[in-house]
Amino acid sequence: MANIVIAWELGGGTGHLHTLAPVIGRLIERGHLVTLIARDLLRARSLLGQLPVTLFPAPFWAGDATALPKVASYADVLLRIGFIDPVGMATLVQSWLAFYKILQPDLILTEHAPTALLAARVANLPCAVVGTGFTLPKAEEPFTSITPWTLVSDKRLQESSSKALEGCNRVLDRCGGEHLQQLSDLLVSRFQGLITFAELDHYGPRAGAEYYGHFMSPDPMPRPIWPARGGPRIFVYIHHHFRHFAGLMQQLDEMGCPTLVVSPGISRQEAGRYSGRRLRISNRQVDITAVAEEADAIFSHSPHGLVVELLRLGRASILLPNYVEQALMAYRVERQGLGVAGGPRRENHDYRKMVETLRGNRAIADNAAAFSRRYRDYSQEEAVNTLVQRLEECIPPY
Repeated sequence: MANIVIAWELGGGTGHLHTLAPVIGRLIERGHLVTLIARDLLRARSLLGQLPVTLFPAPFWAGDATALPKVASYADVLLRIGFIDPVGMATLVQSWLAFYKILQPDLILTEHAPTALLAARVANLPCAVVGTGFTLPKAEEPFTSITPWTLVSDKRLQESSSKALEGCNRVLDRCGGEHLQQLSDLLVSRFQGLITFAELDHYGPRAGAEYYGHFMSPDPMPRPIWPARGGPRIFVYIHHHFRHFAGLMQQLDEMGCPTLVVSPGISRQEAGRYSGRRLRISNRQVDITAVAEEADAIFSHSPHGLVVELLRLGRASILLPNYVEQALMAYRVERQGLGVAGGPRRENHDYRKMVETLRGNRAIADNAAAFSRRYRDYSQEEAVNTLVQRLEECIPPY
């Protein structure tokens, strides 16, 4: 039995932790002690249910990053989460070190937890790193652009990389760790696992990478209940704080199709402003397999898990990204003819035209069907077992 500490430092929602839940369950089944240090304890506990996992709150930087330039690479992500502030980040690293001293882990497993990785470097602890792609950039110097739809100069990318590297090394000076020679050294570990498929890697397929597909929770969801009206069915999974939410609802209502909108966190009062005979809005999740079977068109923000699962079921969708990680996913999907994407900053989308494009483009449907055929023999259980075995190989012998 090993003592495994999982660091989930930066997740604002449950999407990425959702992919780790089956792995955590399997580690526990195999007799390992698991502790999760997470940014959002309530969501983590809700997702993990009754799994015997001890939870601790992850330290995080709460400084001001508004003066920084727009994000163009993962180096900019690091600067925005605090690596522009070596004094503050050193305090967080010391907090992680205190956790490690108390918990005495045999292995650190991280999902988007760069500060936890920096602390593990100071403590000389073995690490394994997993992610869906975006949080595990290719080991290039400087890190490649995460906005390929815009022109970003090599000089701009190098400047961000140099600043982030300097921030990391100043933290290591304060905490007694060995310097990074290049920024990508931060992600060096005993094992890197990509919980995605090669085609849906945010950075594109990479040689020699270990891909494990996408893991879904087995928890059953209710089937969708459609408004009682004829015509093509439209399913929408969009957050109500999306800046174009009102315009999207108005256009969908005008289309006159039976439309089911799932909007997490939306109040009953706000949902009532838009709901009607044609449009039903709920904050409750539904069975995505049933959606894939019954819907004629599907909208989402392009969250990794939903996009992957729909394509595994042979369904392309319309993608309206809300932030840069989703925009990069939407870009990859559209470039491969696997869906229809709206630009992350474009105003006044014609959603009717998007639906017509999705339903009328035979090539998109064929590409989605081909993706589904490629992975028809994929087994999540086998993938989870293989990943857990690789993690166990990272645990030092006693």
